[in-house]
Amino acid sequence: MKLQGRRAAFSDVFFTLGLFCVFTVCALLLVTIGLRAYRSTVTQMQNTYSTRTALAYVTEKVRRHDTAGAACLTELEGAPALRLTDTVGEEIYYTYIYADESCLYELTQRAGAMPERALGEPILDVQGFAMRDAGGGFWCFSADDSAGETMQCLVHLRSAA
Repeated sequence: MKLQGRRAAFSDVFFTLGLFCVFTVCALLLVTIGLRAYRSTVTQMQNTYSTRTALAYVTEKVRRHDTAGAACLTELEGAPALRLTDTVGEEIYYTYIYADESCLYELTQRAGAMPERALGEPILDVQGFAMRDAGGGFWCFSADDSAGETMQCLVHLRSAA
């Protein structure tokens, strides 16, 4: 009788330990899977942060200046640039947004002043930034993320219609 009681107690302890081990292994597997998903998400966010931010910045600037003649695509020292016009009191100011090798720049000057690319303030690090008129009142802005993939943004000018 006592032997059967000991076997039953041993079976209960063995079952409980086995169940605890299975639970521990499942918990570790779940944590490992979650960690991989988190790392993948963080890597993707880091790869695209500057690119998405640069495209959102330029898009917002264009939308804010979407009135007749206030925004245009032009060239600044032979390279493409976006020119935005602001009027403060009686003064007219031009803001140029342009990309250099690996950075997006902004330069604000009074109308009539000769703009120079070297005077611009760096905004964000961005690779392969390009801008073009896509026709039909659309402008296309594109940039490469750090993984080498190109992201594009189309902006429609309401004032062009």
